[in-house]
Amino acid sequence: MKTKKYADVFAQAKRNAKYKIYKEEARARIHLAQALHAARESQSLSMSALAKKAGTTAAVISRIENAQVSAGIDLIYKLFKALGKKELRLIL
Repeated sequence: MKTKKYADVFAQAKRNAKYKIYKEEARARIHLAQALHAARESQSLSMSALAKKAGTTAAVISRIENAQVSAGIDLIYKLFKALGKKELRLIL
C-alpha cells in the first residue's frame, strides 16, 4: 500500500475545480469569526450574553466564532446590531 504525503494531497486538492470556491468561503468564515470574537471581547460580553441580546444561543455564537458554520446575513446583522455596530467591515 502506497502512502500519500500531505504535499501530494494538497497539490491534488488544488487542482479540483471547487478548491478555489471552498478556500474563499473558508477565508470568509474565518474573518467573520475573528471580527465577531474581537467585537464581543472588546465589550467584555460572554457568548451567552451576546446570544441573549441577539436572540440566538451561545452554541451558535461558539460555532460562528470557531468558523464551523456559515452564518446567514440575517444572523450576522442581528449579532452586530446586538453589539451596537452600525456597519460591518471585513477585509477578505
